[in-house]
Amino acid sequence: MQYSINVPNFGDFADPRVLAEMAQLAEDAGWDGLFVWDHLIGYNRDLVAEFAATNLLLTAAALTTNRIRLGTMVTPVPRRRPHQLSSHGRSPR
Repeated sequence: MQYSINVPNFGDFADPRVLAEMAQLAEDAGWDGLFVWDHLIGYNRDLVAEFAATNLLLTAAALTTNRIRLGTMVTPVPRRRPHQLSSHGRSPR
């Protein structure tokens, strides 16, 4: 992988439709990867108005792309249950 885009999981990017469109545009433009933050800042409602689950956003991106690699930037493993962690990203083709 040479070039990737990373986006937060809050604000405008909390909408799965926005992230799916961005993933498709990134793939069409030739980017190699798209990564979504998985920071715990989203739990503080005073700092961030809206946030989304990273695995939900990555699922939306996976449904609209074929080639681009998807993943998380930071995953706080102790704060997640095993089934949540196993659903992040997708396996390579």
